[in-house]
Formats: sequence, structure tokens, C-alpha cells
Amino acid sequence: MENRGELLRELMAVFDELPAPLRAAINYAPEPLDPKELAALCRRHGAANVLAMIELKLKRRSRLASPGLQAC
Repeated sequence: MENRGELLRELMAVFDELPAPLRAAINYAPEPLDPKELAALCRRHGAANVLAMIELKLKRRSRLASPGLQAC
């Protein structure tokens, strides 16, 4: 995932729906998590589909924002 800021915004939008242990791991990480570390945490806590859905949403948004492309 290219833009860490976009990832974090989308993740915060669904944060309350994440499993409690995953929320705690994110909140109490000793350093800010990069996308790879976040993906590993999600897999470890059974929420790997969360990042997949966010990545898909960001890719769609990126394609729609590209010049010359129109929404169907």
C-alpha cells in the first residue's frame, strides 16, 4: 500500500469493528506501524480481510480519480 496516511484513515473508519486484541495491539504498538506490520497483526488476530477490503477500496478510489476514467 503506497500511502500510509490513506491506510490509517480507512483503518480508523472501521477501528471499532476490529477484534479487541487487534485494537489493543494497534493502540499499544511501541512504534507507528507500517502497512506490512499492520498486515501481520491483522493476520495474527484473524482480521486479514480488513486490510484486503481497505486496499481494494483505495485502489477503486485511485482508478476513479485517474483522468480519462469514468465510474460505471
